[in-house]
Amino acid sequence: MSKAGPTTTLATVHRLVRWFRWSAAALPTPIRPPGRDTVRQRYQLERLLHDGAVAEISALALELGMISDTTRDAEAAARVAAAQNRVTGILDDLRCVEAMIYPPVLTGAGLGPGLRAVAERLDLRLLLDLPPSTFGGQARARIGLLIADHLHTLRPGSVVRVRVRGRRMVRVNITDQQPGGSARRTHRAVLRCE
Repeated sequence: MSKAGPTTTLATVHRLVRWFRWSAAALPTPIRPPGRDTVRQRYQLERLLHDGAVAEISALALELGMISDTTRDAEAAARVAAAQNRVTGILDDLRCVEAMIYPPVLTGAGLGPGLRAVAERLDLRLLLDLPPSTFGGQARARIGLLIADHLHTLRPGSVVRVRVRGRRMVRVNITDQQPGGSARRTHRAVLRCE
């Protein structure tokens, strides 16, 4: 056996491996949309957090502020102010968790403005292509959560193009490119909405 044979075969194998990697990166990745029960549970969990812990901690932060303002002891006022700052930080963290569970802007602002608000908070450039017709509440929630969940996986500065088409069988195409010259990635999902 000559040396040209194995090296040629090895070079061919390397070319095939590179081609498979390239073609696999070019294929769209399926995204699993959240089910109706998942959407309802996430919404209820977000509301429970917002109406329970977040409301109580907000009241505690206000009360600490009033105590800090009315106390005459400078050392005690400084300690209360420090506690108020810690409580405010905890409150901000809870609001971030709440927004990741179910972004409140999706229910109040609608699909387009809600997704733009999520992208802005995450420092993403979002190009949104939605159909002119509106979706029902359940469909809007499922589509919004699907896209918002994907946006949370991206690094700040990423460029994301989202295209949504259909009414009963909704097709969602998400193309993203993260900073640093990485290759574009395409993701697809199909949701059955009634």
